[in-house]
Amino acid sequence: MKKSSVRAFGIACFLIGALLAIGNQFNLPFVSSSENKDGQYKEKVLELEQQLEKANKQLAQFDQAKSTPEPPQNEAPQKEVASEQIEKPKETKKEEIVTGTLYIYSGLTTADVAQKIKELGVINNSVEMELFLAQPEYAKSIQIGQFELNSSMSIEEIANIVTGKKE
Repeated sequence: MKKSSVRAFGIACFLIGALLAIGNQFNLPFVSSSENKDGQYKEKVLELEQQLEKANKQLAQFDQAKSTPEPPQNEAPQKEVASEQIEKPKETKKEEIVTGTLYIYSGLTTADVAQKIKELGVINNSVEMELFLAQPEYAKSIQIGQFELNSSMSIEEIANIVTGKKE
């Protein structure tokens, strides 16, 4: 084989690799597979929305049960315990602002990030945060690093901080 043939083959491989990298960076439809990723994001968002609807229905049922007259004696202790468990976090949230440092590293999913934020005590509902971060404009731009968050921030403010977007 001639040197020129091997050189031409090497240059061609380099150019193809460079074109694929550029195409993926700018989300060109004939090079990148963003359609598949968008479909996955949409499916995940729909699934999380269904979970949120279920949770909201359960909360509504609980509120209705709480507002109804005294239940029979055998069910009263269970409902009292449940109401105490729900009321305590609300009282502590009103009194103090929880702050924490969130560490995001490569490979974390939006669900992992939302769960970490909930574990810090900054938010109460990780599903709502996950739904917000699963939107394509946020999911594709989550930054790696360390972020200072507090419970007085809205979900949108937290998402903007985590993604590096300015408000």
